[in-house]
Amino acid sequence: MGYEVKMESGRLMMIACPLLEDEMIYNLITDPDEKRIFLLANKNIETLLPKLRSNNVEFEQISEEDFFNENANVPREGYNVIIWMMNLGLHSEPKDLASEIRRLMLTVPGHADGIALYYGLCGNGLEGILEWGSENLPIPMTIFTDGEGKLCDDCICVPLGSSKKYLSLMKEHTGVMYLTPAVACSWREFLYHTELFKGMDKIDMSHREFMKLLLDMAGYKQCLKIQTNLGDQANFQEKCEEYATEAELELIELEDGWVSTEAADRIYAQAKSFLRE
Repeated sequence: MGYEVKMESGRLMMIACPLLEDEMIYNLITDPDEKRIFLLANKNIETLLPKLRSNNVEFEQISEEDFFNENANVPREGYNVIIWMMNLGLHSEPKDLASEIRRLMLTVPGHADGIALYYGLCGNGLEGILEWGSENLPIPMTIFTDGEGKLCDDCICVPLGSSKKYLSLMKEHTGVMYLTPAVACSWREFLYHTELFKGMDKIDMSHREFMKLLLDMAGYKQCLKIQTNLGDQANFQEKCEEYATEAELELIELEDGWVSTEAADRIYAQAKSFLRE
């Protein structure tokens, strides 16, 4: 006896950090279901735009103001995805990240039917976010988790799939700066917003000797290329080599068997389930 497949209908809001936009694009391009994609225009979409276009992702760019004022033509029938990119600088202070992400999510109900939060814990800034969401949001939300429901630590943990595997990586590769495609291709901006370089001016960051001094003090000796096969593959190797040269670190590559898309597959499957009719 046959059965009816329940299809998605409504609006899914994807709130994403630029360092996890590669996983978001992966979800969109590997999903065979028909969908309309809308991108909220702001200053944080610079790295996302060429990736969407190079992957032949059809999307409509609309203003944040028009979307939240319901002046944009975003349907409620069918499957509709709204992408809202955040500022990478939110990583600088976990407390600020925590309060800002919560504030922004509170603006989503009424405009979308579910939220996929493309973030990790980020210095524990988003610790307890699922519990907070269930208590404060009238719509469901999800975030990257492992198979046991534990939140992924950050943008390095996500492609590894779990905090347990991340801990194993850190034990095996100590004194190492980790480079995924998203991190490597934005490494200057990424470092500027890390704890190590907190308070430093971007002009100071451009001086190799100064950057090398801080990395030496922190004990970094190598940088590890983590091939996820996502993101800007055309420039990944070049950017890894550029960073290694600038930081005077040895560039090594992670062995096969570490990386998977399990966490990305999980967040997207759950997010889509929010819109099942």
